[in-house]
Amino acid sequence: MLIKKSLSISGHRTSLALEPEFWAVLEQTALTEGKPVARLVAQIDKSREESNEKSGLASAVRVWLFHRKASQVPRQGTNHSAPQKQWCYKCGTLSEFCDTTSERE
Repeated sequence: MLIKKSLSISGHRTSLALEPEFWAVLEQTALTEGKPVARLVAQIDKSREESNEKSGLASAVRVWLFHRKASQVPRQGTNHSAPQKQWCYKCGTLSEFCDTTSERE
């Protein structure tokens, strides 16, 4: 079941429909970072636009949350010869699109 919430991002109102589990993780992440959910969603939206991602905002939020969690889990059995994308551990976006100056863990 999707839960739809209204947010104001980048100066305009929008609605976002996510599963309760994604809302919980999104809200916890915003709390951890000390920012409103709307600001975090706006940052995700900005990263999506800068990367020319063709997905919708809800999909972008889900993928962002997935990558944020995945970047915190050590990977075993990784093929080290394959090029790996670098994710910012602070904001959860691809490092090439990150606008924060975070150190890699």
